[in-house]
Formats: sequence, structure tokens, C-alpha cells
Amino acid sequence: MVATNDRIQRFAAAQRDRLSRASRVRQLARQVAAGEYHVDVDKLAESLIERARFHRRVQLDLLAQRSPAL
Repeated sequence: MVATNDRIQRFAAAQRDRLSRASRVRQLARQVAAGEYHVDVDKLAESLIERARFHRRVQLDLLAQRSPAL
């Protein structure tokens, strides 16, 4: 696709990146299923919990900024 509109080019780049991410996820799933890639479930769980805590802190900070000071 040839486009001169910057918006279309950004859309095409985003679509290409999304396809690339999807293919990487499928490849990783195949590697895990074949036993070629080992997942440390404890580290994964720890990472997910830390990420959830971070998002919760951000959410609370944003809510505190939004509510009027009493």
C-alpha cells in the first residue's frame, strides 16, 4: 500500500506490529508446547503480581489527583 497520508502510514505500521506480536506469541506457544521453552511459573506469578500492584498504585494516584481536596 502506498500512502502519503501520515495517518495511514501510522495505521499500517501499527497493523504490521500487531501481526508481528501475534506471530511471536504463536511461536512462543509452539515452543512451550514442544518443551523447547521452559516457563518458571514462580517468576511469572511474581511478575504478574508486581505489575498488578504497580497498576493499582497508578490508579490510586490518578483517583487522588482527580478528587477535590477537602
